[in-house]
Amino acid sequence: MDQERLYEQLFSMSLTPMLIMDLNGEVQALNDACAHLFKKEKKQLLSSNVFQHSSQFLIKKADIAPLHSHEEEVVVLNKQINQQVPVHIHIQRMKEQPHLLVVQWKEFSSSFEKQEEVIRKMKQYKQFVKQSQDAFIVTQEGKIQYINPAGVRMLGGTKKEDYLGRYWLHFIHPEHLEIVKKRMNQLMKGMSIRPRAEVKLLTKRGVVSIESSATKIKFKGEDAIQYIIRDVTDRKKYDEMASKSEKLMMVSKLAAGVAHEIRNPLTAVKGFVQLLNASQQYNKSYHDIMLEELNRVESIIQEFLTLAKPKSEHPFKKKSLHQILSHVTLLLTTHANYKNSEIKSFLEGDIEILCEENALKQVFINLIQNSLESMDKGVVTVRTEKRNGYGVVTIEDQGCGIDEQSLARLGEPFFSTKQTGTGLGLMVSYQIIEQHQGHISFTSQIGVGTKVEIAIPHVKEPVNV
Repeated sequence: MDQERLYEQLFSMSLTPMLIMDLNGEVQALNDACAHLFKKEKKQLLSSNVFQHSSQFLIKKADIAPLHSHEEEVVVLNKQINQQVPVHIHIQRMKEQPHLLVVQWKEFSSSFEKQEEVIRKMKQYKQFVKQSQDAFIVTQEGKIQYINPAGVRMLGGTKKEDYLGRYWLHFIHPEHLEIVKKRMNQLMKGMSIRPRAEVKLLTKRGVVSIESSATKIKFKGEDAIQYIIRDVTDRKKYDEMASKSEKLMMVSKLAAGVAHEIRNPLTAVKGFVQLLNASQQYNKSYHDIMLEELNRVESIIQEFLTLAKPKSEHPFKKKSLHQILSHVTLLLTTHANYKNSEIKSFLEGDIEILCEENALKQVFINLIQNSLESMDKGVVTVRTEKRNGYGVVTIEDQGCGIDEQSLARLGEPFFSTKQTGTGLGLMVSYQIIEQHQGHISFTSQIGVGTKVEIAIPHVKEPVNV
């Protein structure tokens, strides 16, 4: 091998970042370490001018002025590349070609003690990864290149050799395969992704739920993805158990409430039956009261059954929000007249939504009826508008209003501001709107009235109804 070829290889293989430029700053050659230092492709740097990109290379034309005065070398001290460790920049003339300069970036921390500190920290990090209870997995081009003992255990294996070289996507549950592929592609393109993701893995232990974070790194000089993974299968099971326990507590509260609510009217019915039995005579007033109390029992049972299974079995269909409201207001007009009240509708521009029509009608009937029952006389105003992707229905009354403490409790089972109310109707209404990906909000002022807003996502395409 000739000497010139040997020098070229030494220059290329050197771990010290180096480039060759002329006195005007035009880059003539550079090694791989230099490209790695500036995190750019060689071709890109070869077309650069050092002085025109002084903020990147940290060399100004004034820095090489001593070399024009036949100095052999200059050193630019204590600079930082990419806010990493400080470096010294050595600039030397080439003896054979004095119009060319060799530039080297040398770490300021390259003393023996500093090197020992770096090595010690690297050993500590490797030991931490090895002993970590979280799985560490590194992939390149989709294949596993590194896996720590925790990762092997998580996948149900006994040795890392069983997994090295295998495609990481083979372990992803089909349910989450597209999500993981998308995250990998975005990461390798340098795009930002959500820091954490919950996915399922297919392992020898069965399906495992994990929480993972992914980072783009350099592994053996090449781009790679490092995953830090935590097995959350047990936590998921605990959450499900806690959720079931909470539901059981709610059921017990509801059962106690229903028993209490039904016992009161049944006590009244029992008392009047005993009175009728004692008098042996038909009494219309007793009959009417008993019928009213039995109707109340039926109403409580019906609302409880609706609460137990509020989710509609019918698929959502595109419907006109205005048509639904028109049907409801027409239905309640007679009731409003009976209460010496009026329902005024301001339905501006049609709004289409995906919904279960009868369930929404139930919600609007409940809310408008509540408004009518809060007034001795007055107007209930119903308005619609489009707002931030939602069809918003506003129902406003001129009733007695609700205090702040009671307002905060709306939607609780068996809490009602009405003397004969159960609170179940409003609770069911909340659940129905949640199933429609919407929300309900109340504002109220004592002596002025109450306003309720129901927001449901609208569809953009026109709907024929």
